[in-house]
Order: sequence, then structure tokens, then C-alpha cells
Amino acid sequence: MANSYTLLANLRAGRCSNTAEVRLLRFWEARNINKGGELMSIELLLIDEADTLVQGCVSAVHQRKFRERLAEGSVYTLSGFDVTRSKPKFKLSDGPVSIRFNEGTEFEKLAATARTIPTEHFRFRTHEQILELANTSRQLPDVIGEVRAIRSTITDRLPGAQRVMLTLRVESDVNVCVSLFDSLAVAFHTKLDGYGREPRIVIITGINPKIVLGKLYLNGTSASRIFFDSETSAGKDRLERQDIFLIIYSRYFGSLYSIPFDAFSVLSSYRLPGGGADEPGSSSKVVHAQKIEPLTLAELNEFVLSAEPQIIEFLCTAKVIGIQLDGGWCYIGCSLCSKKLVREESSFTCPSCNETNAVAELKYRVVFSVSDPTGTSSFLGFDKEVAKLTNVLASEAAQIVGIGLSAHVDTELPRTLAGIVGNTYTFQLKLTDFNFTANHQTFTISRMFAAPEIAPIPSFAEAEEDPQPAVSQTVTRESAANSAIGNREAAEKEQFGREESARKKARVD
Repeated sequence: MANSYTLLANLRAGRCSNTAEVRLLRFWEARNINKGGELMSIELLLIDEADTLVQGCVSAVHQRKFRERLAEGSVYTLSGFDVTRSKPKFKLSDGPVSIRFNEGTEFEKLAATARTIPTEHFRFRTHEQILELANTSRQLPDVIGEVRAIRSTITDRLPGAQRVMLTLRVESDVNVCVSLFDSLAVAFHTKLDGYGREPRIVIITGINPKIVLGKLYLNGTSASRIFFDSETSAGKDRLERQDIFLIIYSRYFGSLYSIPFDAFSVLSSYRLPGGGADEPGSSSKVVHAQKIEPLTLAELNEFVLSAEPQIIEFLCTAKVIGIQLDGGWCYIGCSLCSKKLVREESSFTCPSCNETNAVAELKYRVVFSVSDPTGTSSFLGFDKEVAKLTNVLASEAAQIVGIGLSAHVDTELPRTLAGIVGNTYTFQLKLTDFNFTANHQTFTISRMFAAPEIAPIPSFAEAEEDPQPAVSQTVTRESAANSAIGNREAAEKEQFGREESARKKARVD
């Protein structure tokens, strides 16, 4: 007897023997970055004729059986699968359940179907809703907006890890910054090169909203897909509404160039959620990245004393002469978001994840004492960069003893960290407004390289209401070094004290 047909909205937890007819909208690999990119699963987004979106999962064990059958946009019959509750984190659908493929799952591609199944489905959210989702890791919504600027490391053909930052106008007076990294950045630029022109409307799926230093950033994920202009119905509709707006505007005012851009708000009945046309006389939206300025330590120290507060990146090549252990070399962080946990009587609380019984994990926080021929300084390295350098996770280098208020790490400095002392590296440092205050004591490391290498990542201007190209800051080395000589003796005395503290045992903040 043939299995009966079911809609995705009618699925209930357990093994499903009924057959569903679905379209595969997208699929992607989920990999464990803490285990060398080991494949965990293949994730899928499935939709049926009732416009119900459900996330599916093919575990690494079963991926060989199904991998070759997957084709985005195709229609399939699906049966013999498990129905489970949706995960509370990083959700890509609003449904309460998800689908898990098993050894008995049948997933057959159809050449044609009599059912009308949508070819696209997006979960757009307003700017206010995205702000509410920021730093929660609950939802990965989609975003659509008008392109205002494109910043890319790939435009300068620089080696190493890549980054693209898009400034999108998502609402009439709201710009957001979308960050794409590594393979996703390369995919975007490959698509841009093949498109033949700069897109006006961009859709990016599965973004992770984060608030950093009070600003909203939308980070691309492995679930992200990028669509330009009329490649989707949603993009085409947005583009057509924008064109209608421009036609009506030109009829009212006679010329698009005679009225300031803010006057677009006059036609409130035709205002687009993403804004209007390019500003008069605007040039290409692709902004070439600015190469990062290399500085000596004396120049760096002088710069924070004399320059205005700003966000800027520099390169410094220096020798690690010690590790400061007054504050320990690690901290107890959340296994999900890596933020520092709050210790309760017999548990840990993560305010960021709103979790009162969070799973604890050791994370690196290492203060390096560094020197070069011009002076000394202190550089702060966090978990990701230090783990790359040592090839050992903090959780593998030591263990947490106890729980809650009694938790601690009773261990000497790990050999992998001690072995860094005496080596010379090129440090990429990101300065923020805090570095120009009296409370500043360390510079935060964004990347570390062996001395012979050249750090490839350039700096970017962060998302602004009216974004402009990042401007390289120039510091005259000779004048900066001369002004720093008078402080060298004091710096050497301070360094002596830091090296003395390196003999102490590590403790956890």
C-alpha cells in the first residue's frame, strides 16, 4: 500500500512514514571549526506547496547516500525520515520541527510536478527586529537592501584570508554593514566579477546579527546565499519599485540632480524601504581596501598619545619577551558565544545567551610583552588567534577544576604558550577609541603572523550613515620615534616588572 501524502505543517515528532513533496531551496555544509573543519552535517531548507519552510539535516554518517542527489531548486519526494524539535539556536525557519534523514530515508528527485511549490522563500526582518536578535544566536534571518558601498580585500588581489563588507540601505534612513569572510567573500566577488556591473539590490540569506562597540553588524554564515537585483522575485519587485520611484521623482522635480538626495522623502507614498537612487555624481560603490600602515612600537605608542580617537589598524613586527600572568592566560567562557561567564553558587550564567546553566569552556586571553629596537608594549591576544598560533585549544591545554564560585584553573603556563616567548611575529592590531584613553594598557591583536610573512588584511571604514572609503592614517616614523625616546627608560623599567610577574602561576579571571 502506497504511503499517504503529507504537508510539512502537519509533521509531528517521531518517525514519519508518509510522503512529502518538497522543493530543495538551499543546502550547505556545517563544519566544526574547532576540529579542523570536520564535516558535521549537510543542512537543507525544504518548502512545500503550502509555503511551509522546514530545515533538514543529513548527518555526516549518511551524507554519501544523499550528497549526489542534492540540487538546489529541484523537487523531491521525501519519506521515512525522523521529525525532531527545532534547535533553539541559529534557526533558519520559524517552524517548531525539523527533519533528520536516516538510513531508511527515501529522497527521490522528480522530473516534473503537478503541485505549485514556491521557488523562493525569504525571512526578511525589520531593522528593529534584527536589533532584538543581535547577540542572541537564536535566528539567522535574511536581509535585502540597496547597495551603498562595497569594501573588499580581493579588489587589491592580496593573499591570505579574504573579507568583503557591504553597506546596505535596508530602510529609508537605516544603513547596515554586512561582513562576508573567506570562502563566502570569494564567492561574492566571483559573482560580482561575472555580473558585469555593480548590483543595485542585494539579498543575503542566513545572516548572524552582532552588536560590536554599539554598532550593528550582519555576519555571513555557511547558510548564506547572495542574490543580485532581479535574480529573485523579491529582488525584482524591490528593483521595480525603485525604478517607479525614480520616474515619479523626475516628473515632479524635472531632474534627479537638481534636488538634494534627502528630498526623496518628499514622495512619501512611493518611499522605498531601501531608499532611492545613487547620490548625484556618485562614483563606483566598490571601495578598494587601504593597505595597513606598518609602525614600530615607538611610533605606535606615540600615535595613541598624539592622535585623535579613531578606529584604525596597524602592523607591528616585534619579539615576544614574556607573557604577563597577573590576570592569568585564560578565562571561563560560554561554549556557544565565548563570552565570559558569570559565576553563581553552583553553576555558570551566560548573560549574552540568556542561559542560567551555561556550559563552561576555557578560552585564551593572553597578554604578551613585546619589544623591538624602538621600545616595548603589551599586546592582548584572544582565543581564536592564540589557538591558531599554538594549534592547541585552551580547553585542551588545561581543565576547569570545580564549578561556580569555586571554579579555577590550577596549572602553570602551558608549554605551547611558553614556547612563544623569544619568537618574533608580525602583529595586526586594531585600535579603537578606548586605546586613546588613560585606561588603555594593551593593544588588541586581530591577527598574528610569523615574522617573514606579510599580514594581508587591509583596514575598512565601519558602516556609517553616509559611508566613505577608509582613509589610511600616515605617521611620520622619524618624528614619532624621536618623541618616544624620552619614554624608553620608563618603559624598560615597566617591562622588568612584567617579566618578574611571568613567574607566577596562572589564574582564571
